[in-house]
Amino acid sequence: MTTPLSGRRVVVTRPSTQAEELCHLLEEAGATPVPIPVLRLRPLLDPEAIVELRTRIAAGDFQDVVFTSANACSLLFEPGTLPQGAARAFAIGPGTAIPLERAGWSVQSLPDGFVAEALVDRIAQEPCAGRRMLLPRARGGRAVLPDRLRALGALVEEVELYEAVPAWESRSLLQAELRSARCDCVTFASGSAALFFADLAGPVRAPEGCVLAAIGPATAAAMAGVGIVPQVVADPHTIKGLVEALLTWYGHLPDNEGQP
Repeated sequence: MTTPLSGRRVVVTRPSTQAEELCHLLEEAGATPVPIPVLRLRPLLDPEAIVELRTRIAAGDFQDVVFTSANACSLLFEPGTLPQGAARAFAIGPGTAIPLERAGWSVQSLPDGFVAEALVDRIAQEPCAGRRMLLPRARGGRAVLPDRLRALGALVEEVELYEAVPAWESRSLLQAELRSARCDCVTFASGSAALFFADLAGPVRAPEGCVLAAIGPATAAAMAGVGIVPQVVADPHTIKGLVEALLTWYGHLPDNEGQP
């Protein structure tokens, strides 16, 4: 079956450990995914510290555990191995909820929008004052979530589990892809991807006509901040939503302009 994405080369900038879902959905839509990771994840806690944190969760040190990425879940838990205790689990979106459920957690209903602001609104549906909350996250994450929760009276403990670092080993491959003029689209699933893409690409920019696509508004803002304004912003802000947004974008081109 031919789709508006059929035959198009789409660069996937996600870390190699996370690119599979997007590549699969792109292939299903007829595109040719080109995985070029622009970042990788570096754990910040040693195994003993991870075990200690798991023990604190199971012992009830926290009433709520708030997750903003699947990365935190995969680094902190193994499927089915962690007793939840009395803590409630909140997830920013379905991509984060799925690995949590696999780890044995019962996840609270998801926010209306898969961004930090909407997650605060979901958590605040019940009183937050005095509640002990754990926020396992990446180093350098947006401050809006902990700041707003603390403003509601929550006792938030942030734990930096990992950091994103540039995948310099991908630099030559990325620049060659951009210079080749074969690249139809570049996808971004995080603000870090936008930042490191700019670092790795250097003076080389996407060829004329190449579509830049963001998974959501926070990623779009980060892209704009480094001079790569996206034409496509997914809604819903999920991997599936990103592919659907690309199908819609290309489908609306006059006479499916540029179709291979």
